[in-house]
Amino acid sequence: SPLHWKLVKINLPPPETLDPSLTPRQAEILDRAIEVVAAEGLGSFTLKQVAERVGFTEAAIYRHFPDKRALVLALVDRLGRLLVEPAAAPPADPSGPPRERLEAVVRHHVSLLTGTGGLPILLFAEGLVAGDEAIMARLRETLRSYLALLAGLLAEIDPGPAPPAIQRAILLLGLPAALGLQQRALPELTLRREEIETLIAQFLRALTTPSLTETAP
Repeated sequence: SPLHWKLVKINLPPPETLDPSLTPRQAEILDRAIEVVAAEGLGSFTLKQVAERVGFTEAAIYRHFPDKRALVLALVDRLGRLLVEPAAAPPADPSGPPRERLEAVVRHHVSLLTGTGGLPILLFAEGLVAGDEAIMARLRETLRSYLALLAGLLAEIDPGPAPPAIQRAILLLGLPAALGLQQRALPELTLRREEIETLIAQFLRALTTPSLTETAP
């Protein structure tokens, strides 16, 4: 039976602000679909459940999305935009230290994962198990865009040739992913916000500070 997850509410921008092609009703459906998939899993959720959350009949869903697969693909796109576009937005002070900008990006990533019950991780896992290439292609596209963003900031911090910034960027997926998994699988170990902030600072310090042997004369 699926793990029943109580979705943690976070302040997400309206879907239509990230994808102007969405109608307000489609935007509402996507937000309710995120809640249902987070609770039931990608394979177990139904359009009827989404319709009930929106407040109309299952048949009405088909006026906005032709089938469940179309809804899932739109949901994947929504989560991808939520991850990449706010993180890629120009900072208020572009001259600010790259470490601070990197920390803000990772903090946003952590908030998205913990605020949706680790839903992006769930989508990756279920997409791999199902062998759904359309879903995986969109998830990979999001991941590549996000890694490129992280790599650019890491290159500003340390432009050294080895290891390449794109490889170091992969490590930055670790803490957000771990916190998302912990919140979903081990909710009794959920951290307080200040503990998460401390972890983020320590994690980035460990990944972006040269070792003593590298800095020794």
